[in-house]
Amino acid sequence: MRILLTDTLKPGQLEWLDERIDRITGEPSGKDLFLSYSLIGRKIPGSGVELNQAAPSAVTDYIREHGIRCDQLARIYLLASVLEADPEYFTPKVATLIQVADTGELVTFLRYLPVLPAAGAFKESAVEALRTNIATVFDAIALGNPYPVEHFNQQQWNQMYLKAAFMGRDLLQIQGVGKRANAELARIISDYAHERWAASRAVDPQIWRPVGPFLEGPLIGDMQRLLDSPDIREQQAGYLCCRASDSEAAGKLIDGHPVEKKYEANPFDWRDIKA
Repeated sequence: MRILLTDTLKPGQLEWLDERIDRITGEPSGKDLFLSYSLIGRKIPGSGVELNQAAPSAVTDYIREHGIRCDQLARIYLLASVLEADPEYFTPKVATLIQVADTGELVTFLRYLPVLPAAGAFKESAVEALRTNIATVFDAIALGNPYPVEHFNQQQWNQMYLKAAFMGRDLLQIQGVGKRANAELARIISDYAHERWAASRAVDPQIWRPVGPFLEGPLIGDMQRLLDSPDIREQQAGYLCCRASDSEAAGKLIDGHPVEKKYEANPFDWRDIKA
């Protein structure tokens, strides 16, 4: 992150940031941390970060993917610096800072949480973000972010996945869906779909992505419904779920089905199923 800031910021801006970090860590001060974090919005521009010269790494790749701005990078660099200097003192201070952050600051923290030292210490802040109805805040932790798959427990993961579906978010952007698939989530998805169907409401075909390994009981009936649907997207979802299953019943559902022939002629995956 330091190299990116050096390549992007003007010397005076970088000197100001370094001076603030030295002050905060020299005599550890939560008050100075809060003030500096707030002042970054005035001192550092919200322009794009120069990434052309950055050597490839997990951090730079993640930053490039999300199109970080200078002020966002400066805030994350500030937090990373103080956490590395004195994690015992600053971890609770950073947690408090995030509780009072405005929406934009919270989005920055959540989106770039994976690049912070000992990021697992801030799981409570990440889980709290799942309760919001502000799409930008929810998206920052749930979409395109590896943090949940690495740190959330099963209940938290399932809550996030269902909330994303309920809010109409792009489920393809959730990372680690296959890794965190579980039988309880498959049951929850089935219940959710039945509630939607009973109310004559549509169900995003992408929601079924984790259920393949757990097809049994009512889920077999759900797959039959998908495969019988006039909507090709639902047929494709049902086929991919059954194809991922070891269930004999699931295999029989797709054996000779027209969508199977389409798959054999032109293989598709979940990325090809548009919501």
